[in-house]
Amino acid sequence: MAYELLRQMLEESQQIMVFSGMGMIRESGISYFKDEPYAYQVEAKYGVSPEEFLSAAYYNTRPGPFYKFYKEEMLRDRSWRTPNAAHYALARLEQQKESRGGKVIVATRSLSGLHQKAGAKNVIELYGNMYRNRCIRCGKEFTAEYLLEAPGIPHCDVCQGAIRPGILLSGERLDNGIITWVANETGKADMLLVVGTHLDSYLTRRFRHYYNGTKLVLITDEHHPTDQEADMLIYEKVSDVLPQVID
Repeated sequence: MAYELLRQMLEESQQIMVFSGMGMIRESGISYFKDEPYAYQVEAKYGVSPEEFLSAAYYNTRPGPFYKFYKEEMLRDRSWRTPNAAHYALARLEQQKESRGGKVIVATRSLSGLHQKAGAKNVIELYGNMYRNRCIRCGKEFTAEYLLEAPGIPHCDVCQGAIRPGILLSGERLDNGIITWVANETGKADMLLVVGTHLDSYLTRRFRHYYNGTKLVLITDEHHPTDQEADMLIYEKVSDVLPQVID
């Protein structure tokens, strides 16, 4: 019954905003940096926690150890991860809506470009993308492969400037343009689909008040006290649900 109702809501909606949380990432086999035992394993291996590594202060003062972690734990370990069935389902939904004059926008916390790998085009990456690293001097973009092949701290092959990792580090502000983009698209949506997170996570807490509709759908396999604020709630893995309601 819930699946049929969700299918109907998706079919009737023309502007769908999707908030994609950490659950979507975990369902592709990627650990979040605060997850146990991953965080403990990193600290035992390097003597520094993932949270400290991924701070602007650490990057600015110890770029050598930072890039060792960035290369080994992010670029090398995560680059082979593939989208799960939910990523592909959302990409299909985007194509279907666009063919009928509609729109699907995904705002995600993923750093790995999983939605794009699945074929989605309208993706807002709140915290950046680890495959889009830039020279701070000339702005040239560098792939993960370039950084992995570079010895030690990577530098630009054009101007020898330092290469900035393509992700937002702790202590840095979210870009105002991205904030405005997410807020505007959420305000225009006639359906808000929250997947793999809860309604009190940063993503939903920061932006869901811009949504003015009555179709706030939450799909998650983790319980949270705010869940009942959703108009529709499904306690299952996103990768189990979406492929069954999106053809």
